Amino acid sequence: MTATLLAISTAYVVIAVLLLVLGLGLRFAWWIKAAAIVVTSLFFVEVFFATKSLLGWPGAGRLPAKFELLWVRVHEPDVKSSMSGAIYLWVEEVDENNIPTGVPRAYELPYSRPLADRALKARDEIMAGKPQAGSSAGLEDDEAARAGVADQKLHEAQSRTENGVSGLDIEQLQQAAQVQFGPLPAPKLPPKIP
Repeated sequence: MTATLLAISTAYVVIAVLLLVLGLGLRFAWWIKAAAIVVTSLFFVEVFFATKSLLGWPGAGRLPAKFELLWVRVHEPDVKSSMSGAIYLWVEEVDENNIPTGVPRAYELPYSRPLADRALKARDEIMAGKPQAGSSAGLEDDEAARAGVADQKLHEAQSRTENGVSGLDIEQLQQAAQVQFGPLPAPKLPPKIP
């Protein structure tokens, strides 16, 4: 991953130097040259944020529908420093046969007390040697339940915003409310041929 990041950074440096050399040698208006330099500089910032996943930052995307929970870290909200809190999950997607697929990924979910309690209980089970499965698709079929959860979380988000804690996305809150944990079922293996 570091090699990929270095290759991308080197490519942008080469392009920026090439643009600068060509821009200084050509007869363009000064504002065209300045605009080219600003646009190139903005791409450096864009590459930094676009390659965050290469550096191991937790993803804020949707969790897999079924996964094995590998570890949990809960950061409580802190009104004093305006930190909204977060729940970090390290998960590995599992297929329909409960066999892990892909590579483990870290996800960041907005903090909520019920999710934190469920996640910490699942972490305790992992520490006791009992692998935990997770599901993030529990409420997708029940529109009424999803609307009720969204209303409750919207109220929580508004009260946190009033207390100085903000930055919560309603879609992320809905996803966090849908996450459930339980014992990891044994893998379903094909029958052995005698």
